[in-house]
Amino acid sequence: MFEQFDIHPIINAVGYATRVSGSCPHPQVIAAMNAASAQYFEIDDLLTAASTLIQQWTGAESGIVTCGAGAALTLAAAACLAANRPEIMDQLPDVSACPRNEIIFPVPGPFDYDHAIRLSGAKLVLVDYRAVDALRQIEQAINPRTAAIGFVWLRVDERPDLTALADLAHRHALPLIVDAACALPPMENLTAFSLCGADLVAYSGGKHLGGPQASGILCGRVDLIRSAWVQMVDMDVREGTWSLQHWIENGWLSRPPRHGIGRSMKVSKESIVGVMAALQRYSTRNHAAESANWQAAIETIYDGICDLTELRITRLSHGLNGQPYPNLLFESGSEPNGLSVRILLLALRNLPRKIVLAEDEQSPDRAVLYSQCLQPGDAAEIIAAIRQAVSAHRERSTR
Repeated sequence: MFEQFDIHPIINAVGYATRVSGSCPHPQVIAAMNAASAQYFEIDDLLTAASTLIQQWTGAESGIVTCGAGAALTLAAAACLAANRPEIMDQLPDVSACPRNEIIFPVPGPFDYDHAIRLSGAKLVLVDYRAVDALRQIEQAINPRTAAIGFVWLRVDERPDLTALADLAHRHALPLIVDAACALPPMENLTAFSLCGADLVAYSGGKHLGGPQASGILCGRVDLIRSAWVQMVDMDVREGTWSLQHWIENGWLSRPPRHGIGRSMKVSKESIVGVMAALQRYSTRNHAAESANWQAAIETIYDGICDLTELRITRLSHGLNGQPYPNLLFESGSEPNGLSVRILLLALRNLPRKIVLAEDEQSPDRAVLYSQCLQPGDAAEIIAAIRQAVSAHRERSTR
């Protein structure tokens, strides 16, 4: 098929970004997905099993598999807006009948995924979470229409302190939503946010966790997870025969809601089972060996290009956000003979087999090569391609 449609695999030196396909699931995960694809299940049964597993591995009260961390955030916001009220679920994103329709959220930065929250219909009240007095500003922003407080994890030193923020939220009887899409590794972050007091946590299933690319996890308080659940799944059901009829009988819901705001975010049986398989594998993976392989690839590439004076190349043991991703930082070389990072990126992208690096969000003169998604043979190909780009630059400079 690839040849038929002239599709060419790339060398992914970006990492687990969706635009370069995220991760490649382990054969065990693929096998589980293949097995699921040949059978029929009631999705609520699969989600019930997944919830048990998510509870086990995250320490949260409950959880669901979603079609990505972005969907998990939208569903988290919708759960905080509607709670267990079908009449509000039926109306979202129209929040005119919602008594609380505001969510306090950090001012968007270079990685702005606030749209996922706004998609629920919530009005965002933006606060500078990096400010010294962020907790005070957040508390001042709370009012009778506040439905939740959001927190975005992008760095290991993310501010404000999450435990303090959770305490603040709970003093005001507000749930705390954590966007932890890219928080793995370290593995400890799978439980850390719930332990700090977060009420809902969104993870990507298709990054370091190793599940299918279009998957995510939403875990947290059981009442909020139930709300997110029924706002996501196919609700072409009838009261009395609904697979979750016991939620009505136990008084949690008054009736089944209509198809909810998350209906377009449906999750497949293959994705649910794939995430379950990835979760089961996660704690048994040799994370130290994986990290050593990443480091070895960086050393190999650095040794093959460190003599190139047209670029400034720096080895780093951690990503720019502090995560344990060894990498190479490329910066444009100095005049008169320096090669710009932009020219390098274009040269690598124009190869028959593209090599894609992570571009800096702030400066066009910086790019980062990450090794966690490199495959056997990629390092040698990267070395040859970079040396060729520099050689071509030298030829142009001497004309």
